[in-house]
Amino acid sequence: MKPAPRIILSLLVLTGWAAAEVPETPAVTKYRNLWTDSPFTSKPPPVESGPAENPIGDYALLGVSPIPSGYRVTIVEKKNPEERIVLESDKPKEGFKILAVIRKAGDPLGTTVRLATGAMTGTVAFEDKLLEIKAPPPQQAAAKAPPGIPGQPQPAVPGQSPQRQPRPRVVPPPAPNQTPQQGGAAQPAPQRPQLRRR
Repeated sequence: MKPAPRIILSLLVLTGWAAAEVPETPAVTKYRNLWTDSPFTSKPPPVESGPAENPIGDYALLGVSPIPSGYRVTIVEKKNPEERIVLESDKPKEGFKILAVIRKAGDPLGTTVRLATGAMTGTVAFEDKLLEIKAPPPQQAAAKAPPGIPGQPQPAVPGQSPQRQPRPRVVPPPAPNQTPQQGGAAQPAPQRPQLRRR
């Protein structure tokens, strides 16, 4: 082959190569219809929303008492029994409203209360485990212990200095020839016996 056509052919190849575009990544939206509305696959079933969780189920009844405007109800959250909510028939509180109080004859712990919060309604009842009185921790029990028998040494409480026991006061009885006086009159001072000198 002659050098002239070879040079022309190489120039054409180099020009075409230089003019070629760099390939670009297609946009994500370009193929969106294929995965949302594909003719080859069936569509997934619609997501069914389950029943909304009722927050009243998280509470238990602690007390019910009649008041002039209806009832006063104390409820407590089962997971956090330290926080109590006190409701009254005419005063909703923290989104809770009393709908009805159902008393069971002969069984005070069988009482239930129908409550509403938002569009939800539910019933709360007494639960035995929340009604139990818990003993205080040992340190508090020792600090609140009643005083023991007078005259007996008291056990030492950690963190407190021991208390001194008061001495019992002894009052001598009045002399047989003196009569106790009424009112605020001053009593004569007892006389000391005189010693005789020899």
